[in-house]
Amino acid sequence: MNSQKHGRISSALRWACFLTLLAVAMGWVAKSVLARAGRMKTADTSAQAFSTAGAGSHMEAVVRVDKVTGRDLKCTLLEKVSETTYRRARSGEAISAALTPDTSIVMGKAEDVVPGAIVQLSGTIDANRILKAAGAVILTGYVHIADDPKPTP
Repeated sequence: MNSQKHGRISSALRWACFLTLLAVAMGWVAKSVLARAGRMKTADTSAQAFSTAGAGSHMEAVVRVDKVTGRDLKCTLLEKVSETTYRRARSGEAISAALTPDTSIVMGKAEDVVPGAIVQLSGTIDANRILKAAGAVILTGYVHIADDPKPTP
């Protein structure tokens, strides 16, 4: 009788330990995912900030890719309207960017960087005003470009 009682306690204790460890592991995973999601906010760089940035400045910008030549990109700067909506910068700011062999691409792959793609680039402006991208996040399919507002008469 005593061994049966001891077996039930031991089994209950094992289950309690297992469930506690499972809860701790799930909490750690949730915290990690939320921390990464918090770092992946889309950029909201204005055309003015981009045009006045000097060589060596770190910049983040959401762009529409207009032309791809090897690793060189010609892009249009986009301004944030909401988390999922962007519009062309009012100044029509064109950006030259270059992917490097070390460019980290998130939420996609290098083949996704094609004309029409929406991409968030982060990197450093060089002396020739080219954004050397250290990182790229493919946003095509997650955000869209709103029509430019019509000028009021």
